[in-house]
Amino acid sequence: MSCPHVSAMIAVVKPQYPSWSPSAIKSAITTTASQINNTKDPITKELGAIATAYDYGAGEISTTGPLQPGLVYETTTIDY
Repeated sequence: MSCPHVSAMIAVVKPQYPSWSPSAIKSAITTTASQINNTKDPITKELGAIATAYDYGAGEISTTGPLQPGLVYETTTIDY
């Protein structure tokens, strides 16, 4: 279900920063993601154990964070 949410966030960020590349938008979304859930507790696995970055990736995306990221990484294929 994350694809529709991330796609909608991209649709919000792109008009605000039309000159940003796809990698800059991805960076803004991932660097502002949170590793705590909406009840201010750590993100957990299905059985209640605290999840790791391998379980949740960058974390829960924020609807306002990517609009004011503070730090954006601009990457190209050479960086990989």
